[in-house]
Amino acid sequence: MKKTLISGILLLSIVFACGTKPKPAGKISGGHEIYRPKYARGFSLYRSGDTTVLKVIDPWQFASGVEFDYLLTPKASPDALNEIKIPVTKAVCMSTTHVAYISALGRTASISGISGLRHVSDSTVVAMGKADRIVDVGYDSNLSYELIFSLMPDVVFAYGVRGEFSTVEKKLNELGIKVVYFGEYMEETPLGKAEWIVAMSAFFDLQQHAAEIFEQIETNYNDTKKTVGNVEYKPKVMFNVPYKDTWYMPGTKSYMVKFVSDAGAEYIYPDNEGRNSYPMSMEKAYSIAHGADFWLIGNSSKSLAELKNTDPRMAEIPAFRDKKIYNSNLRANEYGDDFWESGIVKPDIILKDLIKIFHPEFIPDYNLYYYRHLE
Repeated sequence: MKKTLISGILLLSIVFACGTKPKPAGKISGGHEIYRPKYARGFSLYRSGDTTVLKVIDPWQFASGVEFDYLLTPKASPDALNEIKIPVTKAVCMSTTHVAYISALGRTASISGISGLRHVSDSTVVAMGKADRIVDVGYDSNLSYELIFSLMPDVVFAYGVRGEFSTVEKKLNELGIKVVYFGEYMEETPLGKAEWIVAMSAFFDLQQHAAEIFEQIETNYNDTKKTVGNVEYKPKVMFNVPYKDTWYMPGTKSYMVKFVSDAGAEYIYPDNEGRNSYPMSMEKAYSIAHGADFWLIGNSSKSLAELKNTDPRMAEIPAFRDKKIYNSNLRANEYGDDFWESGIVKPDIILKDLIKIFHPEFIPDYNLYYYRHLE
């Protein structure tokens, strides 16, 4: 690893000494749409000759009218920043969701670097990391540009938070490293998030395979949803736990609220309209929580006692006393929490979990996959 890093630093010196500045490529005019998403709002695919064009729209919060055209072609120019040579053989992933898409496509061997490798759950990727076949490139301000450069990746898959990654993108671009934004976290529905597997597949020329994978996910999800389509009793559901004396409640257009609705339940706080989470005082949140039939959380607690240790007041909430608290950490391990990883491509499984929680009579023989019942 030390030799690789030194080589990367030497290469960096060469790049800066030569003054090479990659140039952006122009957008393709014409072409025809080859994939129009049914649920996702943030991407579409076009075709022009031997080039597939991935159009990414508003990939971060509060973006408006932001668009990127990525030209995926076997004849990509190394100097054109939005031309990516396909199929991709070396990729750096800045999010575990990127890992999940690539893994579902059967292309984990293409991953050479990950931001936060220690948080990955995928067993194959973990093993590759232990064998130094995948390296951790750092995180946020500790991102190692030298290490990324030494990997010579075909592409860095990135995500933007209010456009804050743009500074990192600029530095990587100066090194000739191509960056592609993924905006799956902006989608408002579970199927919308899962459908980004088709966007990822274009980098491996596997669009048809991905479309078939997604079609099966969609069928499973909608068939499962139908099982509770006519339920009369819809329990009220509370979300989350406080963070630094603030309780964040999801917006009504949050994908988790959509999950709950599709599972035959109701979000307890419909006043928070929109997609974004809403910071709420502890007093108000506790007051709302007292009316909840179920409580869904996502932290490290594995028992009611552990949850109570984070804040003794939680024991006063009826859902706590009734043991109707469920945590999405059943598949969490020493590396990461698989709910936030493979869950992106298994919304049908998450939906089954929630139906088992809210309406167990509909799937009596099903065992929870992602959620843990706290006792």
